[in-house]
Amino acid sequence: MTLLRESLARRDVSKTDKYLLIVAMHDGPMKANDIRAVARQNGWRDGSGSLPGDYLKHTKNAIYVPTGWTVTEACKKSLVERGLMNAAGVLTPVTEALERYLTDVHDSEKARFVEEAVQCVKNKSYRSAIVLTWVGAVYLLYQHVLKHKLSEFNQEGRRRFQKKGWSDVSDVDGLATAVTESIFLNMLEHIGVVTKAEQKELQNCLDRRNTAGHPNSASFEEVTVGAHIHELISKVYSKY
Repeated sequence: MTLLRESLARRDVSKTDKYLLIVAMHDGPMKANDIRAVARQNGWRDGSGSLPGDYLKHTKNAIYVPTGWTVTEACKKSLVERGLMNAAGVLTPVTEALERYLTDVHDSEKARFVEEAVQCVKNKSYRSAIVLTWVGAVYLLYQHVLKHKLSEFNQEGRRRFQKKGWSDVSDVDGLATAVTESIFLNMLEHIGVVTKAEQKELQNCLDRRNTAGHPNSASFEEVTVGAHIHELISKVYSKY
């Protein structure tokens, strides 16, 4: 469980402070609907059904700007001192990026993969973090194809494999067994889901995942994991 979720579950923390916490952990101002969405995603049902502004407008720790709510530095310091959020610099850069992204995630499947990756990075289980974030990215790409590009994908499959034969896919299992992940990425480029440059970067991530997922002498430093996760967030998680 993330620190945000733990703090929102505490009964000794006021509703106002919980709203302040959500905003404080977000990278930039937040609209009311986004605050409620984060509350709902992190199990705080009471906060997801109320109007954050009704609470935030009565505290000097919150500031409303044209793009939404933000909090003062004094507020952040207070939340850290009370153990409700981590101090800047306490978490590793990779974990900080994942935690910030998780605060913005409003999809349960995305959240599941990112939450597990956060714990892996915190435990310095870098191989697992690389594998988990890749699995999550592929899942999101599968879902995008099924919802928006299924006809084009099957057409590309028939074109490529006309001699061997191609059975049209219709679900995640079909996508996973029809072609290798490398071929899948190449097909995504040809049907316009990713650009050639994006396909190349994602292939690098896949190669790294394959290295991390098999017994070998390779070791991974945090900077390598950070680059891997950054690419997947920017190329997949934030887009699909």
